[in-house]
Amino acid sequence: MATQPQPDKKTSKFSKLFDKKDKDKDKDKEQVQSSAGSEHSQHSQQPQQPASRPPSRPPSRQQAKRANSETNSDGGSKLSHALLDLLPAPLNRKSSASSHNKDKDDHNSTASLGKKYGVCDKIAIGRGATAVVRLAHRWDRSDEKLFAVKEFRKRRKNETEKEYVKKLTSEFCISSTLHHNNIIETVDLVKDENSHWCEVMEYCPGGDLYAAIKKGQLGDRLAMGFFKQILSGISYLHSMGVAHRDIKPENLLLDGRGSVKITDFGVSDVFRMCWEKKTHMSKGLCGSEPYIAPELFEQKEYDARLVDIWSAAIVFYCMTNQELPWRVARIADPTFSQYEQTWKRPPKLTELHPIKEFPRESHQIILKMLAPNPKDRCLIEEVLKDDWVKSIKTHQHGGSRDEYGS
Repeated sequence: MATQPQPDKKTSKFSKLFDKKDKDKDKDKEQVQSSAGSEHSQHSQQPQQPASRPPSRPPSRQQAKRANSETNSDGGSKLSHALLDLLPAPLNRKSSASSHNKDKDDHNSTASLGKKYGVCDKIAIGRGATAVVRLAHRWDRSDEKLFAVKEFRKRRKNETEKEYVKKLTSEFCISSTLHHNNIIETVDLVKDENSHWCEVMEYCPGGDLYAAIKKGQLGDRLAMGFFKQILSGISYLHSMGVAHRDIKPENLLLDGRGSVKITDFGVSDVFRMCWEKKTHMSKGLCGSEPYIAPELFEQKEYDARLVDIWSAAIVFYCMTNQELPWRVARIADPTFSQYEQTWKRPPKLTELHPIKEFPRESHQIILKMLAPNPKDRCLIEEVLKDDWVKSIKTHQHGGSRDEYGS
């Protein structure tokens, strides 16, 4: 996988704000609850089957009620029982196989990782708080197929097997049910030769968006194209009843053919099951501080869809300005505090920071996406209907391509 590009000689505010983070990646000092935020920053994963696909058998009224209560989870650790039906038999907690059958399942899982996906490199291509990602090589005759293999942490001493399995499978249950060009493809959940559970995903050779921004060679046209793709991916997630809750450049991967793919569903939340019409509120502070919407700091419950809208606008600002609009969206941050006070009655949009830093045609829709009060913020449907957004060309998988495949 391509190594992360070095910043230009002219250091941007974006680079300054993240220099400390780059040095302390393994210390997990971000104020987040993301299960593996940075490990996805250098590889990609696959789109997943629709989260709205119903389980293999219709749930009873009691099961549906229980699933609904678990949908509103902190950090995505609790998943509905209906989604657990999608797991492979060895991981489904409803399975009661004997120890003999368990050993047989473990052997088959181990064999499948090597035989199905090839040998993993010893050097990691990504690393996070709860997982390590390695590159797997599989040869089909004369063709080489690459996969990103995410090795999860071992069970902690103070964790029960049931708790460990729930945390392990929550991300897989969501990601493996989604399939979209702007969502990473999740292939499988298997054990390696050391009996560690691994998630097999699509590999993206283009690196992550953070590295591309830091290099400073995106340009407005490419940034707008990537922005529209991010919105398309978010639209698909929301249509499936899933909110990501950690949209940031490190979780946006480039496939080298012009596509941006959303990855890392460690703190995603299911706000609506397939048989429901009601949108459930989410709980818990999660994500990465510069991209977190203000309501997460102030409210116990919030609409997770609006959190994704806010984060997408912040990412777009980073792409076009190579810096962050503020350090954190809280009153304690003077830049954000001033923005919040003047948002409802701005003198002129061309004079309001950070709105004035965006392309002029985008001012009206960006103002709605970055509404400090979530009640004033727009949903993804309104964003995609905006004339400026509709006019953006993405240039995916076609036309002349530059370094990032666009």
